[in-house]
Amino acid sequence: MTQFNFRFQKILELKENEKGVAQVQMADAIKKEQAGHQKSMEITDKLSEAEHLKREKQLVGTNIAELRMLEMYINQLQEQSTVTNRELEFLQGNVSRTQNQLQQKAQEEKTWGNLKEQELGKFQEEKKVEEQNFFDELASARFYRQSKASIAERG
Repeated sequence: MTQFNFRFQKILELKENEKGVAQVQMADAIKKEQAGHQKSMEITDKLSEAEHLKREKQLVGTNIAELRMLEMYINQLQEQSTVTNRELEFLQGNVSRTQNQLQQKAQEEKTWGNLKEQELGKFQEEKKVEEQNFFDELASARFYRQSKASIAERG
């Protein structure tokens, strides 16, 4: 009995590999996005601490030079926060792109997998028909031999 051979097996394997690569890329994009969120939160925390410290020093009556230094530090943190937020937008877009790519690759793999399943079902049905025809021929040959033998006995 012949074995099933999917003629597009190499394409199916390629699509499976592409899906695996897309999964890795998406995981990497998510990891980078999480790192971006962490960095943004750290800057936000530093900024709120610096503003709180500035308010305390203003109430106590600290000299202007120290307040100016603190104000410059706050401005620097605000600039870092702006840059980090832009980076975060880019990283979120990257996650969306990699997610779309993964969905596309998964759909392609599913399409080729479905084709393989259809062809396997067709192959199995053809084999079943061949097997049934073989057994029908055996039964016909047996019946023919038996009927010939019974005619020979009678006649």
